[in-house]
Amino acid sequence: MASEHVNGNGTEEPMDTSAAVAHSEHFQTLLDAGLPQKVAEKLDEIYVAGLVAHSDLDERAIEALKEFNEEGALAVLQQFKDSDLSHVQNKSAFLCGVMKTYRQREKQGTKVADSSKGPDEAKIKALLERTGYTLDVTTGQRKYGGPPPDCVYSGQQPSIGTEIFVGKIPRDLFEDELVPLFEKAGPIWDLRLMMDPLTGLNRGYAFVTFCNKEAAQEAVKLVSFSYFLW
Repeated sequence: MASEHVNGNGTEEPMDTSAAVAHSEHFQTLLDAGLPQKVAEKLDEIYVAGLVAHSDLDERAIEALKEFNEEGALAVLQQFKDSDLSHVQNKSAFLCGVMKTYRQREKQGTKVADSSKGPDEAKIKALLERTGYTLDVTTGQRKYGGPPPDCVYSGQQPSIGTEIFVGKIPRDLFEDELVPLFEKAGPIWDLRLMMDPLTGLNRGYAFVTFCNKEAAQEAVKLVSFSYFLW
């Protein structure tokens, strides 16, 4: 005979079917800041997942989020959650950039960028592990290096004549292909790839600074994009 769970009065206990939702210690703070319940829950979900800490977001970002209707705010937070934040140093500014891009898409009637068109994160990770460089990602730019690791260059920031402008870059090229190309010329100080947040692809141009003038001049000879020495 199956055993029955009963309370002290001999009647069966009702089953609790409500799903327990784990909130962070900052959930109430989000509600107190004026975020709607569902929006606060979505942002808190990101906290609990460990993708972002409450301290990563400043008051400006929270206030900007409050200006959206619930549907828009939830869409923004979903896109923020789906983004690769591992190379984003200023997450508050990045969230504000996502909100700005969402507004622009609303005006143009375009959909969210297809994340599959972005960089191959496995290849980017392998590149960073090989070179020891850092990568800082914002909604409008991807900055590789600046400064490079000490094992590559430990001097002062390079002077005039070490930066080149690179144009006509295929829109789907990223650091995993650009860096190996340019490091043949010499040590790279930084590479700044300009991004189009509406498409998730690059804007077709970048700035590369080398650790010395000779490397910058060699880079011009190596490749067939458009270059200008700065």
